[in-house]
Amino acid sequence: MKKRKKDNFASSLLEVGNIVTSLTFSVLYALVFLVIYSPFSDTSWFGVAKSDSFLLTTTFVVVSILLLIVSRILMYVASKRFIKMTYMKYSLWLFSEIILIGVFHSILSMFYVKITNYTVSFIVTKSILITLLALGVPYIVSAMWLTIKAMHNTLLVTDTKNIATDGEAIAQNIDIINIADNKGVLKLSVKLDNLYFIKAEDNYTIVYYTKNGILNRYMIRCKIQTIEDTFSNTPLMRCHRTYIVNTQKIKVLRHESDGFYMDFDLEEIEPIPVSKTYTASVIKRFSGDNMQSQTN
Repeated sequence: MKKRKKDNFASSLLEVGNIVTSLTFSVLYALVFLVIYSPFSDTSWFGVAKSDSFLLTTTFVVVSILLLIVSRILMYVASKRFIKMTYMKYSLWLFSEIILIGVFHSILSMFYVKITNYTVSFIVTKSILITLLALGVPYIVSAMWLTIKAMHNTLLVTDTKNIATDGEAIAQNIDIINIADNKGVLKLSVKLDNLYFIKAEDNYTIVYYTKNGILNRYMIRCKIQTIEDTFSNTPLMRCHRTYIVNTQKIKVLRHESDGFYMDFDLEEIEPIPVSKTYTASVIKRFSGDNMQSQTN
């Protein structure tokens, strides 16, 4: 089995809740920074105390927040449909936000505040620099915090000599799945060869595995998205909004009138559906695994 790359992008950064948290923190930090900074700058007009600049300031703040919200929505949609997000792409996207808002500030400064003592290049450069300080710092802090938080919730594939909770002795160099809950507390250890599929139910995931030849289930408070991200380079793969399957345990991939289904090598497990979103990736994975495929 291929090992998971250490530099895999932490997709938890693109979870809706974390996007909202990051934006809220960044906006509040930026507002506090600009209010404190503006009295010491000749080129800053972020003077909410001045009645003649209050409307302009309000416009700048509201429009900037809307730009950030639209940007993050586009980032979220693009990462789900078009772009395989990496840390580099994520960083460039955030830097583009800073450039955009910095240029917006400089345009307002030149055309509405009418700062005449400085050149255009100076105003644009300084606006971008101040925006970098106002947004760059919270961007970095929130990204680091969310990444560290995600590490505690990560499910790891490791090699071990210990006894897993599926009741079998684990020989050296045998892959086992260590599954932790949302707090990072280890809840289940099971041989990959005994794991069949994982199903999401509300805020929980249910792991289906065999113990002494009998199918068992174990419920854990953990996001299925975390499992998908962690095991992207292993036999475990997402095939549906609700399911992750162990492709090594699939006997048949078949095509019915309403879509594709997976049959396991254990008859008591009902066929798992493949949603349209994951059909292409599933077919690609199976076409390279020398597995049996049946089309009706």
